[in-house]
Amino acid sequence: MKREENTDEFKKNIDCNDELKSKEQNEPLPQKKRKVIAKVLLILFLVALFAYLCFSDNGLIEFLQNPSKIDIGWLIMAFFCQIINIAIDAILVYKFINTDKKIKLSQSITCSLIGQFFSAITPSATGGQPMQVYAMSKRGIAAGTTTSALTQKFVVFQTSLIGYCILAILLRIDYFNSLNKIVYSLLIIGFLSQALIALGLIIVSFNKKITNKFISIIINFFKKFKIFKKHEEKIEKFQQQVEIFYQGNQRLYKNKYLVLETYVLTAIQLTATFIIPYCVYRSFGFSGERASDMISAQAFITMAASLFPVPGASGATEGASSIFLSPFFDETSIKSAVVLTRLITYYFTIIISAPISLWWRRAAKKVSN
Repeated sequence: MKREENTDEFKKNIDCNDELKSKEQNEPLPQKKRKVIAKVLLILFLVALFAYLCFSDNGLIEFLQNPSKIDIGWLIMAFFCQIINIAIDAILVYKFINTDKKIKLSQSITCSLIGQFFSAITPSATGGQPMQVYAMSKRGIAAGTTTSALTQKFVVFQTSLIGYCILAILLRIDYFNSLNKIVYSLLIIGFLSQALIALGLIIVSFNKKITNKFISIIINFFKKFKIFKKHEEKIEKFQQQVEIFYQGNQRLYKNKYLVLETYVLTAIQLTATFIIPYCVYRSFGFSGERASDMISAQAFITMAASLFPVPGASGATEGASSIFLSPFFDETSIKSAVVLTRLITYYFTIIISAPISLWWRRAAKKVSN
């Protein structure tokens, strides 16, 4: 009975998504075709881009044909940094959910990998959290509890990322000011968008009145365009979620040690991710560049790529990497460096998380049947 209640609660939380999906299903056929064609073209472009970086002159395949150039120790270190990133994510899921509901570490690992997988394959990582909420509801954890915990985790991650980006700009202010106008503008817009998200989450975290008023304005705005039906019910549901989130934040921020611990863990997680290009750089046999400079470069890549709503920011990340990593690699190695960094930070994560996610989906279907 408890699992059924949690599943029902999850279903209520995604009513808005269901309505939007039903609207998509009722769209005129030409509009559906245009969307399908756009998706197919995007996939073909990304495949072509990846193939170009791998098989063109000075690409990854050509580089790997001379294995004596590769320092295996540093390459292993790069993969190990990504494993640290994935492991810390699971630990953070465990700590945030445990503020309200005791769970096993194995459950948090499954939840984290599901989130990693579905975030990687959906635009702007939008699919990760809903699937995590649904997965935990199948384990008897209320949807509101998981949503609150994951949103708190995202608040910590987002504010940590903003702090990291500010530090990166200060460390490389000379390089930042020397960028051409287009790249400079992309970075500024990327930084501001991340900062606005963080500010919005902080407001939601600490001020219920402003949040509820904002929700009412948004829902009433959508009402004019007939996007939502029964808008008063929608407002009530959103306000209930805000209350759950607000109560969860009150519990979290009473524990000052836990807040500090989660910020420290998130800083380590970001550092482990951002230092991967430096490990790749050293694995190519290069030296002389500072790790802090390459960590800053990866922070810039993250800011610029965040503007593009495609799965894994594919295409945008490769393009930004080619720009910001080019000062550290020569013409014969930059393509290989971009592809290898991407393989470690993105595709390696999909490879690790896919088996668990697919196993969970099969298990969830059996339970439903």
